[in-house]
Amino acid sequence: MKMNKRCPECRQRSEIEVGFYIGSGYVSYALTVAISVSTFVAWWVLIGFSVDDNRVFWWLGCNAVFLVLLQRWLMRLSRIIWLSFFVKYNPNWRTIPPTETDRVIEEQMEITG
Repeated sequence: MKMNKRCPECRQRSEIEVGFYIGSGYVSYALTVAISVSTFVAWWVLIGFSVDDNRVFWWLGCNAVFLVLLQRWLMRLSRIIWLSFFVKYNPNWRTIPPTETDRVIEEQMEITG
């Protein structure tokens, strides 16, 4: 699923430069680790782990399915977080248009409009 080329409200370009969202992989990894640790702790508190059975494998399976189901949401969220590192919120966005960056090369980004 592709992101909008520009924000429909403020018209801010969502891709700052070619390959901009490669760094969002680190954010996605951090979110995935945080979710996995959270589900591990929740499983440990609610169900528990034992040496005699294979509950840890059930947690691994449930966690994997949960992360696969959340993948589209996590991808969008990590891109939004990554973008917020570089584009600061402008409280006067209705009157002041977003600044265009000189790092954008239209031919390389395949932007038509």
